[in-house]
Amino acid sequence: MTGLSLRTRLTQILAPMPAPTHDEADRLFVHRGQEVRVREKVRVESQDPSLMAVGAKLSAVGHAVEGWRVKLGIVMGEEVDGE
Repeated sequence: MTGLSLRTRLTQILAPMPAPTHDEADRLFVHRGQEVRVREKVRVESQDPSLMAVGAKLSAVGHAVEGWRVKLGIVMGEEVDGE
């Protein structure tokens, strides 16, 4: 069954889980000039294969670029921290 099944929806409606506590609960922040209080956090998950593939490719490009920076720094005689 998927996460959108009737059984899952009824369970959430009839027996809602308490909101989890988190590190920013009841803290005040300034957002667009107004003080706001954090009530809940939202975590976004996706099982979209194309979105996951794009994320993996961007991560690989980031690692490749970092390697190129380090190698270029060595050729140019500069110290570059490989982060």
